[in-house]
Amino acid sequence: MADDFPRTVAEISTEWLSEVLGKPVTGFEQTVLDGGVLSEVSRLHSIRYDGEPGDAPPSVVVKVAHSVKDQRDLALSTNAYTKELRFFEDLASEVSLRTPKLFASFSDGSEDSEYFILVMEDLSSHSEVFDQIEDPPDLAFSRKLALEVAEMHAEFWESPATRLPWIGNDAHRYVFPLDSSARQANEAWPAFRADWQQIYGRDVFDREEDAPLEELTALLCGPQCHPLLDKIYDLFSSRPHTVLHGDLRASNIFRTDPALGKSVDESTLTIIDWQVIHAGPPGYEFMEAWMHSLEPTVRRKDVDLLREYHTKLVALEPAAAAYTNEMLFEDYTLSHCFLWQVLITLFGGVLPGLDQPEAAYMKDLLEQVIARSKTAMVDLDCLAPIRRFSAEIEAGAGGAD
Repeated sequence: MADDFPRTVAEISTEWLSEVLGKPVTGFEQTVLDGGVLSEVSRLHSIRYDGEPGDAPPSVVVKVAHSVKDQRDLALSTNAYTKELRFFEDLASEVSLRTPKLFASFSDGSEDSEYFILVMEDLSSHSEVFDQIEDPPDLAFSRKLALEVAEMHAEFWESPATRLPWIGNDAHRYVFPLDSSARQANEAWPAFRADWQQIYGRDVFDREEDAPLEELTALLCGPQCHPLLDKIYDLFSSRPHTVLHGDLRASNIFRTDPALGKSVDESTLTIIDWQVIHAGPPGYEFMEAWMHSLEPTVRRKDVDLLREYHTKLVALEPAAAAYTNEMLFEDYTLSHCFLWQVLITLFGGVLPGLDQPEAAYMKDLLEQVIARSKTAMVDLDCLAPIRRFSAEIEAGAGGAD
């Protein structure tokens, strides 16, 4: 029955875990992991079995809905829980990218899966996650990811999966899963800027080269916030679509434990957190993978990496040649703009609590994310297309009069 599963990790019993793993469990330990904004994640380890465990795992990772209602409501507004459940249950076996082995999944049966649980492979037993601050992907791993993602994008290029209701829509209309957060940027921006000044002791635009970003942010978070977002969506809707992971930042990517001494080519990448899977053109995928996860010296190789990705994509799916390198780079550039809106909204809710000692890592992380994002947007001249769109919006408004 849909109701017969734990809503929280604390409710997990040895009896329930025994049923899930198919072996009698007599005990286990629990360690809370960083589950991000939308969910809560724990590692169940030192699992003890009655008798020989055989092939039963010594540890697993469990993911549940967030216990804080505001965070859970944010997840529900983006259909995040249903997306990840449906991905593991219906699509994971068709995806070329390696994903965690799923032992069991349960949901409450509601349309948006407000309460659920996933029991998955513990990747830490053989792999290590990248760290956005201390251990971001280098150029070799960034290239490896791009070429492996090309395989997935080719598999689902303009496929029926892009029109599944939990991934895309029949109208082929692009909508970013965090659209509601992007549209709140105009309201969130003043408080974000003031709180940043309070927490970090300087304005968010504290460098001479930040001048175009101040103008860009004034446009994206001003009266044209929604029309500009719609202009980007119009363009993305006109492009070919594939299935996008949607959140390929470094902390969602594991690679074979470096202690095993494997080369980059020999190492295996495993991708977690499929809560914002959606349909769209590939440019967005690489913005999310690189914008705030790579050191600028690596991220500045983006043109070459995108070209290598595109070459492989077209070799695997010749129809993708209609999506040119120029389109790919334009979409990649524009994606930085609406993610900037999202960062302002989401981080705006976090900034006030960063003056607490226990928030030191998050404080460093947000500072790094914003610094890398600003550098990327300056390098790519994100202001130029937004100025153009803004002028088109103004011209259209004048014509309407």
